Amino acid sequence: MATWSKSAKADVGILGQNNDETFHDSSEKSDVDVDVEDNIDDGPKIASRLDVYNALANSKFVGSSSFSGKADGTKTIPALPQTPGLFVHGIGRISLPIAPGQAETLKGQSWKTTDDVFTNVYQVEEHSIDIQNPVWDASLTNLVRTVAFKFGIRPDDLSAKLDMLLYMEKGSSIDWCSNVEEDEKIIGSMLIQLPSIFTGGKISVFDGGEDVDEEDEENFITSFKMGKSNNQAEFACHFVCHYSDCQYKIKEITSGSRVLLRYSLFYNNDGESPTAELLHKTVIPLKTSLTYLPRVDRMIVVPLRQYHPSASLTLNGIDALAPDHRAIAESIRLAGGDNWTILIVNAVNTYTTFSGRDENGLSKIEFAPFRDQQGKTVDRKWMKKILDFSPLGGEMDNRGGGMLLSTSNGLADNWGKRKSRKKKAIHIHDGYDSDSHYGYIYSDYRTSYEYTSTYRATFLLAYDVDSVFELKCAEASRGTSGRIVRNDGVIAAAQEVVEKEDFCLLGRLLDVVEVKDELRLDTSTCCKLLEMIIHSTDNQSVPASLASRILGALSISAEPDSKLWDTIVSTVGKFKWPALHANVSSLLMDESRKKEISYSSPRSRISLEVFLNRVDFCLKLNAAEAGVEANFAPKSISESIKDLASTDKTSIPYGHVLMKKIDSMVATHGWKAMAEVVKHSFEFYSRNTPSSGLDRFVEMGSTVSKLHGNHSCRITLDAITSFAATFSSNMQNFPPYRLLNYCTISNLYAPSMMTSIRVVIEHGKQNAMDSVGTRLISHRNIFSSFLNTAASEVAHNSVEPQTFLLDALNKLFMQQSIDLELACECAASRCECRWKVSPAPDNDATEDNITISPSLHIKMTLDANPNLASMKDKDNRLPLHYAAARGVYETVACVLEANPQAAVISDPVTGLYPFMLAGSNENTAAAFELLLSEPNLVLGGIPEDQDEAESDEANDRKRKRSPSM
Repeated sequence: MATWSKSAKADVGILGQNNDETFHDSSEKSDVDVDVEDNIDDGPKIASRLDVYNALANSKFVGSSSFSGKADGTKTIPALPQTPGLFVHGIGRISLPIAPGQAETLKGQSWKTTDDVFTNVYQVEEHSIDIQNPVWDASLTNLVRTVAFKFGIRPDDLSAKLDMLLYMEKGSSIDWCSNVEEDEKIIGSMLIQLPSIFTGGKISVFDGGEDVDEEDEENFITSFKMGKSNNQAEFACHFVCHYSDCQYKIKEITSGSRVLLRYSLFYNNDGESPTAELLHKTVIPLKTSLTYLPRVDRMIVVPLRQYHPSASLTLNGIDALAPDHRAIAESIRLAGGDNWTILIVNAVNTYTTFSGRDENGLSKIEFAPFRDQQGKTVDRKWMKKILDFSPLGGEMDNRGGGMLLSTSNGLADNWGKRKSRKKKAIHIHDGYDSDSHYGYIYSDYRTSYEYTSTYRATFLLAYDVDSVFELKCAEASRGTSGRIVRNDGVIAAAQEVVEKEDFCLLGRLLDVVEVKDELRLDTSTCCKLLEMIIHSTDNQSVPASLASRILGALSISAEPDSKLWDTIVSTVGKFKWPALHANVSSLLMDESRKKEISYSSPRSRISLEVFLNRVDFCLKLNAAEAGVEANFAPKSISESIKDLASTDKTSIPYGHVLMKKIDSMVATHGWKAMAEVVKHSFEFYSRNTPSSGLDRFVEMGSTVSKLHGNHSCRITLDAITSFAATFSSNMQNFPPYRLLNYCTISNLYAPSMMTSIRVVIEHGKQNAMDSVGTRLISHRNIFSSFLNTAASEVAHNSVEPQTFLLDALNKLFMQQSIDLELACECAASRCECRWKVSPAPDNDATEDNITISPSLHIKMTLDANPNLASMKDKDNRLPLHYAAARGVYETVACVLEANPQAAVISDPVTGLYPFMLAGSNENTAAAFELLLSEPNLVLGGIPEDQDEAESDEANDRKRKRSPSM
């Protein structure tokens, strides 16, 4: 284990194995400042566990300056015989409690002292006294060892010698005094009260020294009742001990009598003798550290040098520990006061690592039942949830820090020697085969070794019972890296505060999170606390400062959601802007709140959702009658727009979520206030949608379409036009199986896919429509799925399915031809991934054996929807007009076959007949076919108007084809 070095930061391990010089070597001056007033008055306002451990390690003397108890054989105090066999020369055996007759005889053999200090106190010199019980001396030796532990002295260095017997009766008292010792080896006194019956007579010890101010004297006085409060003084021996430089006082006996044996305590060591003054000077840093230690940190864990089995602790309690460890416990109790409780903890650390060295491993801690100083088990389940046996966090430690210290090796320093170790071989798959039919198949293996070590250690655990509420706040769930992922303790504490509506507890909770950044409030907890103070019926007891503190306690990593923002608006409405503006402004303007702190390299927190929530808050706050400055909202929104433009956060919300948020904000604040916000939102949305996944990208079509439908203007038109171009280009990158899924009627995103295609048709340029059409006919199963979905009742933004199909036929498919050389992406003999060619003309014309042609997709569309060929679109154009203008010969022939009458109907847009459109398209074969279908268009001249041609058609006066044609 590591040894103490004054240059080291701190090391708890040394506290478990201090050598003799640690407490008693006077040649090495302590590093701590021993000026009492300077330490108390100028000490740090907030201390840390590191300060406590340093104070313990640097303490030259540790322990108590006075101590009292009942010598009845408990685990911490050995028993003295109830019948000591007190023999006084000239009187004989004295029965106890002393009888009135013997008391008078004893007074006659004593010398009485009455002066300014002693009043009616009778003394018998030690040479006239014998203790005849044969076990007295051994029992007294054990008691002196216990006193040594309490004084912080090694048991072998302390001994006791009887000075005198004191007899006190009604009216007897001793005023403040101290014993003047002629022998420099005498360091203190011990009064053993033999079984007595009395009232009054309280013993007090003052250990403050002459430099203590009069108003502070009470803080240095300890009083002992010596068993009179519960009448135990009659049946057992009691004792009180103190250093020689302490003053003591015995109040007046009001009834009965008391017999006391006074012993001088000798220090049997050649080094500097401990005194109350030296003890206090070295304990003051520890007392100061404990005093200023935040309540949430008032739990100290000290590893001990030796592991003590549970059986030993059960049998002996704290007596099982080494003297220096007992002295540490006593020093903490003395410095902290009666509220500090000492427990003994046994723990087992199962430490797993993949390296031969014990570093960068994973610890699994298991606890034995906790024990008090008497060795009794105590139930402290909540402690097990907050105990952290990892080292204290330094400046470079981002996990929050533990409770233990170490200089080099935390395991060796805190857990001692390894008790056992196991080695296990682990075969790890390494690498993959990218050509596998099933994707990533591991193709290589390597062997690693897992080392599991077991450590057992005993720890002293000290905690402040008045700080249990705060200590429980430290309970947290951690991830595999050790980071806190959920502040369970703070959440539970906040729930208790809300249920009780206890503002005192709320203040204590806020004290915790203000000194522990890792325990700061999450959004839900912050919201609940604000709601509590908003709806409190006792408005007089809720100061605005509490609301401000709650806002300031929100974790830097926690971005308010819309609910919390709305709650903050209500909070400002109740407590007004001047009281809260600083912390509210910080939520929006603080640069640290614009960054994600959980990443190794900082990145922006500002997403589109965050941006909209912040803008919504600013506009709502501006509308609230709470005294908010007129320029606050415009300034904050402008800043948020800049943050959104510069953010590297590319994730976006789902389209329906975004649309719902924008519609809600427009309904609340009006389009005028939202126009610029919507513009920047959709610029961000369009810029980042492709990188956010195909689902979000497909859904964007519905979003921009709804936005344009609800708030049609130049901003929405630009957004929808931009999407049409982006969607058509990115659609080429859709994997076939994903495109098939999106076009399948049962798919969740099928409506969004149809709407996105509709957006391209209505707002895209011709090249965008060409691109979409080409992709849809690239595979037969994709095209078939599209036809089924498009013809169904799947929503198309209030567009009838037939109308949607007509537009798709005219603008997406007419100009497309099926590539006869299309290859399949898989090797299956029966495959629906491509357009198939019949292997033989005499085979049955099943779907799989349909002879492929460039216009097969047109035929499939018209066969499934025969009415399409005769339907006019919004421009009164027929499918044949589109086919003749842009389609190949097979496409024109297919459409003409579905609606021959269309050949004599001129295009309302160009005024040309279909054969003319085909001719202008340099499709002479199609033009010739169209003229063959209606030769009268050239033989008889073109009708003056369309009505005449349609009338001739109705009268069935269709001319036969000329033989020459």
